[in-house]
Amino acid sequence: MAKRDIQGRIDKLRDEIRLHDRKYYVEARPEISDQQYDALLSELKQLEQQHPELVTPDSPTQRVGGQPLEGFTTVTHALRMLSIDNTYNREDLEAWHQRIVKSLGEENGDGLEFVAEPKIDGVAVSLRYEDGHLVLGATRGDGRRGDDITQNVRTIRAIPLRLRGAGLPAVLEVRGEIFMPSAEFQRINNLRREQGAEAFANPRNATAGTLKQLDSRNVAERRLEFIAHGRGELSDEPFASHQEFLRRIEDWGLPTNPLTRLCASIDEVWEMIEQFESRRGELPYGVDGMVVKVNRYEQQELLGYTSRFPRWCIAYKYAAEQGITKLLKVDWQVGKTGKLTPRATMEPVFLAGTTVQHATLHNLGEIRRKDVRLGDTVVIEKAGEIIPQVIRAITEQRGKDAREIEPPTKCPECGGDVEAEQDDTGKETARYCINPECPAQLRERLIHFAGRDQMDIDGLGEKVIIQLTEAGLVSSFGDIFSLHNKPEDVLALERMGKKKAENLFAAVEAVKDRGLGRVLAGLGVHHVGSTASRIISEHYGSIDKLLQASQDDIESFEVDGKKSGIGPEIAKSLYTFLHSDAGRHVIDELREAGVSLEVSQESATGSAGAELAGKTFVVTGTLPQFSRDEIQALIARHGGKATSSVSKKTDFLIAGESAGSKLEKANALGVKVLSEEEFLKMVE
Repeated sequence: MAKRDIQGRIDKLRDEIRLHDRKYYVEARPEISDQQYDALLSELKQLEQQHPELVTPDSPTQRVGGQPLEGFTTVTHALRMLSIDNTYNREDLEAWHQRIVKSLGEENGDGLEFVAEPKIDGVAVSLRYEDGHLVLGATRGDGRRGDDITQNVRTIRAIPLRLRGAGLPAVLEVRGEIFMPSAEFQRINNLRREQGAEAFANPRNATAGTLKQLDSRNVAERRLEFIAHGRGELSDEPFASHQEFLRRIEDWGLPTNPLTRLCASIDEVWEMIEQFESRRGELPYGVDGMVVKVNRYEQQELLGYTSRFPRWCIAYKYAAEQGITKLLKVDWQVGKTGKLTPRATMEPVFLAGTTVQHATLHNLGEIRRKDVRLGDTVVIEKAGEIIPQVIRAITEQRGKDAREIEPPTKCPECGGDVEAEQDDTGKETARYCINPECPAQLRERLIHFAGRDQMDIDGLGEKVIIQLTEAGLVSSFGDIFSLHNKPEDVLALERMGKKKAENLFAAVEAVKDRGLGRVLAGLGVHHVGSTASRIISEHYGSIDKLLQASQDDIESFEVDGKKSGIGPEIAKSLYTFLHSDAGRHVIDELREAGVSLEVSQESATGSAGAELAGKTFVVTGTLPQFSRDEIQALIARHGGKATSSVSKKTDFLIAGESAGSKLEKANALGVKVLSEEEFLKMVE
């Protein structure tokens, strides 16, 4: 075949593959089978291998990169990627509408329309096209800067490498959501269980974890998808409305959501929200709400932005999906601090995209308050669509064989003594195993240390740590960093091949420079979480300076002329640990292993801003992720003020589990109530 004919065949194959990508992902009207598609791609690969001089960067064969990346670089967004404010009821939605009408006034309010589109539960990204070619894919990050994930984005077939059509801007940035379909999530988790790896908690976590892969070949194996829903930088502005923008980018080859609808009034928006709620469970991907936007761009510009949100956009969040099942038994799990947490085992029930068989019962006080008993029919839901929890027992369906749940008097792991912790009213809030040699506590501390929000050691998940501790290879944090000295012992573990072991050793070595903040967060000191660890490490700079500080110093230091928010509980816990025999031993071990015990450059330049400046917060109830001191430190770190009582001057109440009189008073005064998740979105 002549070279001109070969070039012609290659061009024809590329055009055919791009056409079928469009038919499948944009128009949802596939015309050929997967086998036929694979045959076209295989022929193109073969021709390009025979004629490498004819390969182009935008060829469909070039989606997967060559060598794995050493790490992700940080890029600055041309335009900020802001969050979207949330609402949970019709009254708040209509109040948002009234604010818009008032802001626009009669002069600018004519023709007010809204675009409503399903809020896909995925990972927000920005795609940048220059002269129609994909040049950058980036995560949202902190809104100003994100990670360059271009190599991974290129593997997603729903994302065109080259746009086609008339009127393409020289620069076009498209914002959208990368997500994992429910069927793919189930396939990957089944595969991970077979391989002895830890299953992903939900599709969003699986998507985020996939996009963090340094080897794009791993990303390509997980069939992620993409839907565009917004704009970033444009070299010119040929669009008058959001609806027009969506139509044009679809013409150019980018997938948009076919369920998006133009609404002439807020009543039509509400009608769509109600209709869609009953249908969202039928979709092949997770949806947790409906995003509502003012349609015309001219009106969007007039409405403008707050420091965190566009004023012209809001997300209506559906209530957490609930399920009904039967409580079969309760096990008590031992945490890193010795805390015993009751975990319910139930008859399996499908809930929010996954099959659920276990749920948290929090503590004995909550069990008694909710009057939950073994054998009860119970209502469960996923907090934030992630963590299953028992909401209540359906007492009218209680059988005669229902039995009260009795707390353990001995540690279920080591048989050691157990102590109960009570609040001021005498209500039990927690039970602790007080045996410092408890193997379960060691295991949980190691799992915590290696976790994503702490040292983030890739490949050192729960199952691997259990194997390492049971084999006697790891009995302290320092042992993790000497695993490379025991390659034969590590290889002897079940399902531990040579490549997996090498990757683990490399991952352990790579985290040595995470910095003091990550190390402090990973130690599992009572009350000392990631936020407090970062604030403390940024102030002191090194472990040696921190060791010289008194407990009063840790509690009272200021940041930018304001109290740091590190309270007495955090200061006491941290000081006591660092000056204990166990604490000194841990620090010496990590220092000897070459782990950096100074503040990292990333942490030193990544301080929070003043997003909460001038706002007063009150915290009540038990929060899933933070102690009271930790979240108050986070409030202070972002410029807010935390007080202990609710008044007319209170801007927000952060309410956790078992919120009592403060919640009632906040509702009576009209103070806005936030969940922990909503608060974190304010400062993320």
